[in-house]
Amino acid sequence: METQLHSFYTWALAKYGVKAGRAAGIAGAVGAAISDVPAFIATAYYIGPVYLRDGWSSMDTEAVLSAIYFTGPFGATGSALHSIVPVAVLLGAYRIFGFGRHDVRRIFLWFLLGWLGHTVVDFLTHVDDGRPLFWPFSDWMWSSPVSYYDSDYYGREFSLISNGAAVALMALPLVRRVVRRWRKKSGGGL
Repeated sequence: METQLHSFYTWALAKYGVKAGRAAGIAGAVGAAISDVPAFIATAYYIGPVYLRDGWSSMDTEAVLSAIYFTGPFGATGSALHSIVPVAVLLGAYRIFGFGRHDVRRIFLWFLLGWLGHTVVDFLTHVDDGRPLFWPFSDWMWSSPVSYYDSDYYGREFSLISNGAAVALMALPLVRRVVRRWRKKSGGGL
């Protein structure tokens, strides 16, 4: 799934789904995006200078993508942040050591839940470009039958559903507001 949708859905779940509050929603959105930060930095690192110097035609796209996501200096960090291992350890520590007592607004919890959600959704929506789920203990990767972008693996349908649902969720507060105003003007009845 695209990074902004990971963040949006986590924010919406925290703020409107379980009503955890604004701060929890923001923390969840940041946690949901954190896994992709190494790829953003690597993209600037690899593509920026080459593009500015030589233009797109000089790039070996496959080699650049491999360096950004897997083989370059940011690849291991990206794998760690897409692994369930570190986030599961932190969630376990949160529970075992009672960090919730100090996390009154559940900001750290929602950060971790956003991170976990990103990892799980990516596991379910990457066909041939996934990350090892149990890295560094295992390099095992699952090839999902659904891709968030590849039309050969329902990418078009997934994109329509995920983006359409996001638009619907964004429109919902506006629709509620319009309905409330209409009811208020018409005397409360339908």
